[in-house]
Amino acid sequence: MFYPAITLAMTAASTRLKHKRKSPAGVASNQLIFTAHHGTNANVFPYVLSLYVPKRSKVADVTYGNGVFWKRVPEDTYELLRTDLVGGVDARTLPYTDESLDCVVFDPPYMHTPGGTAHVNHQNYESYYRNNSATSDKKYHEAVLDLYFSAAKESHRVLRPDGIYIVKCADEVCASQQRLTHVELINEFQTYGFVIEDLFILIRLNRPGVSRMLRQAHARKTHSYFLVFRKPAGKSRWKGLPDDERFMPAETTTLPLIQ
Repeated sequence: MFYPAITLAMTAASTRLKHKRKSPAGVASNQLIFTAHHGTNANVFPYVLSLYVPKRSKVADVTYGNGVFWKRVPEDTYELLRTDLVGGVDARTLPYTDESLDCVVFDPPYMHTPGGTAHVNHQNYESYYRNNSATSDKKYHEAVLDLYFSAAKESHRVLRPDGIYIVKCADEVCASQQRLTHVELINEFQTYGFVIEDLFILIRLNRPGVSRMLRQAHARKTHSYFLVFRKPAGKSRWKGLPDDERFMPAETTTLPLIQ
């Protein structure tokens, strides 16, 4: 049996329960910062800063070298502390007090020179980077990790709560074994109290080659990473920077995206 009055009453009640959907905040845009790019360190680094390091922050680049990362960052954007081994500062024993920095930048050599003639002509060995005293008792990839781990512990000490740790790294094949350095670092740094917030992939512009090859066993790596860690304040989560605190890179640094 059909009851029109009851049906109408139910329909009216249902309509009253429906709330007008609230329009989401923000504006539509494709002007975003993406994770993977062809380019150089100087191209990509400003984007890392833009997302994670507020303007006027106190930033220690503890492997400054020739300052390649900073070529497209205006001088007055941050309070930049430039150090490396040439100036007598080791990234594992920094001259800063506990929780005194907003950000630390670390870019060590990706390959260790164990002595003798091994890797002596490799472009990433210690004297090129001017930032590794090579005092580790380990060799090859384990020496690379030892440097990263020691420096990370020291950076955790000097970073304030919610401070940012930016680390450059690259994977490698060592002794015919695949070593995914970025995974090893993420796993280890989390045990020190860091939270991984982001990963930027940088694809080199030129095509690498080798002088002699008998057999290729692994794909040749043409990329490196910027890893972004945060020293969390309690259980806080990263929510991004307000627009008025963000450093906005010049449009000339825009890079082609990986399609």
